[in-house]
Amino acid sequence: MLEIEDFEAVFPSGAHYTKKQVEEIRSFQSHLHGKTFFERLLDLLHINARKAYPPPNMQQLENLHKLITEADIALHYKHSLLFYLLKDISPNYYDQTDVATAFAQNVHLEKRFWTFIEGLWALDHLQFETAVGNLTHPSIIPTFPDEIMEALLDQRNIPMGATYAEYILPMAYYNCAKPPLAHERAKIAFVRYMADRSVTDTFYWIRGRPEHEHKQLLEILVEETLEQHSVTRNINQKYTREERAMELVNLPFDDEEEQWVEAFLTEGKGRNFHAAKDTVIMRKIATGRLSAAADDGHLRGKKHENLNWEVLKDGLRRGLGPRGDEDASFAV
Repeated sequence: MLEIEDFEAVFPSGAHYTKKQVEEIRSFQSHLHGKTFFERLLDLLHINARKAYPPPNMQQLENLHKLITEADIALHYKHSLLFYLLKDISPNYYDQTDVATAFAQNVHLEKRFWTFIEGLWALDHLQFETAVGNLTHPSIIPTFPDEIMEALLDQRNIPMGATYAEYILPMAYYNCAKPPLAHERAKIAFVRYMADRSVTDTFYWIRGRPEHEHKQLLEILVEETLEQHSVTRNINQKYTREERAMELVNLPFDDEEEQWVEAFLTEGKGRNFHAAKDTVIMRKIATGRLSAAADDGHLRGKKHENLNWEVLKDGLRRGLGPRGDEDASFAV
């Protein structure tokens, strides 16, 4: 059995991180909100190695090795952490020796830990397709699921020029790992991502969340649908804002949801959104509340060429005639 406490037995002669590697890893850290998943794993295992990664020189690498091997954790965790570090330095050997694989085989690292570390390493190096392939393996117990989802959804990490077909990794990870999305940032980012795929599907997904989240998430869906400067990159170019808005107008809100959306678009943050007032009027018409749409003096939508909502509302009043004094709603 390999004596992992012996630095030279684990790390081949001349093992080191190049200056370019250190700079690159620090760049990855900035993309991952200041901390790689390797560092998160150290924290999870209560290894106090703050700012120890990436090790800029041989001495720092030896110190990190010592922190890992002397930690009060199971042996397979130590093997996993060392395997990660060896994956970092493997490319530095001119004979292309894969010292990481050799180490994992020597210590008989279980496949599930091997796969997990391969996934975390790929994630830390922004190789998201490889990462998702490993981290959704059936043998893996999801670890850091919300943080992983945040990394996949972060707009800085979506390749420029990415196509809609390529932009499926967050959904693939969600469907396989079922992250709880308990973190506010992950939850909001996922709603925005889903809205870029389907307003209707997002609405029903929101209904499946805990009740106390519904109002906030529904408002985010409305914002993502109507705002021109949406925070997502709108990868799905064929799914136009007009189509999204029409879907929103026709969603089957219950009475409480109806009140939330209307208040959001007339009194709340959404009142300044593109076509906010138009959406409220269209919603009233779509749901058969013609009298309410015709008589709502507070709503004055934008003028479109030679037609505006005042003209349309006047037409509704004329069409309703005496029924305008009644609750003119359609029975569906």
